[in-house]
Amino acid sequence: MSKKILIAKITTVFGIKGEVKIVVYSDNPLQLETYSLFDSKGKEFKIKISNKNKSVIGTSSGDPIIMARIEGVNDRNEAEKLRGVELFADRKDFDKTNEDEFYYVDLIGLDVIDMNSKKIGKVLNVFEHGAGGIVEIEFNEKCLPKNYQKIENFSFRNAIFPEVNLAKNFIRIDVPEVVDLKKEGADLEAD
Repeated sequence: MSKKILIAKITTVFGIKGEVKIVVYSDNPLQLETYSLFDSKGKEFKIKISNKNKSVIGTSSGDPIIMARIEGVNDRNEAEKLRGVELFADRKDFDKTNEDEFYYVDLIGLDVIDMNSKKIGKVLNVFEHGAGGIVEIEFNEKCLPKNYQKIENFSFRNAIFPEVNLAKNFIRIDVPEVVDLKKEGADLEAD
């Protein structure tokens, strides 16, 4: 089963003939029309990018916005109904990656192993907020590292995640030591 990937979102209407602005979560926004797109309920959307030479504009978040027409949408009123619709694609439709490359979505569901190769959890999600990826991990109750919660977020950096092995379905973590602030605070007060 292919994973469903949030790839774009219809943000607003452009003009009176049914064109919309779409924020695209991709390095190549003009490729959006090559994907089979659907909303969260499975309804299919076919888009045609308007004026490709002048279509891509930037946002303050850094995500590109394109102007496009949605098949079957011919006026502003119909387009208004699509405001806020998230568009998804199938992971299987993405370009193939090299052996040492992957998409963030490929990490979701991987086993998390520690530096001793002990399985300690699973990757729940990966978020991108512009400053790099954040990996959300759910730890096994019996393997919960000291001073950590059952679900924790980690910056996706080589120092923390030195190995990703999609073929063997795991990501290795060098769990950062967490300082117990309550204890540290008590020590500071004693000084």
